[in-house]
Amino acid sequence: MLQLPAVIASAAVPDVPDDAWDERFDRAVAAGTLHPLEASFARSLPVARRATFLAGRQALREALAGLDGYGHRFDAPILRTPRGAPALPSGLTGSITHKRTQAKAAVALRTGSLQHLGIDLEHRPTEADLARPSIARKILTAREFAHVAQTGHDTLAGRELVLVHFALKEAVYKAIDPFVERYVRFTEVELELTQGQAAVSLLLPEPAVADVRVHAGWRIDGEWIEAWASSHL
Repeated sequence: MLQLPAVIASAAVPDVPDDAWDERFDRAVAAGTLHPLEASFARSLPVARRATFLAGRQALREALAGLDGYGHRFDAPILRTPRGAPALPSGLTGSITHKRTQAKAAVALRTGSLQHLGIDLEHRPTEADLARPSIARKILTAREFAHVAQTGHDTLAGRELVLVHFALKEAVYKAIDPFVERYVRFTEVELELTQGQAAVSLLLPEPAVADVRVHAGWRIDGEWIEAWASSHL
């Protein structure tokens, strides 16, 4: 299985009453898992987004603690780029993803050909999801659709395969966003899946990605689909 060249960490998304956020932020700052400037930014967010922001930053700091050369302290605030990615110092690249109960972060040194990272986290489908319309035709290219059709779009296995494509494309978008800085349609990236790896074809018109190579992979972990991608020059 292809491994992402990064340190990955996770954090649980906290369940905090609306009137208890100030105390929660103060505790996180005191514990060193949230920078005061990050706490100030988080306080400006809608209440519904604070928990995932906090968990994402805590996962990111945990990943940084495991990165060679960064030890167990990282004192600079990690805010956001204009495109919404974590604003890491020069020489580092990182990505965050979160769902209702869990956040994951990946960080790496920008060495060799590595440029940017992308990760995504999705819930595996359940039998209840079969009652909802499939997203297959919205996110798959014709070639991908034909491949998934061999499994059956409306079987549980087929729905999961569609979500694997979805998660991988989300990760790829994050890994290439610094090159194109725009919304990328699902059909502008085509995948060929084999045993935890994905061959990635970029079908974008921008010259900026003409020489970009993307490596991608995924795994199933309990109730989760985890996908990652890295862009290279």
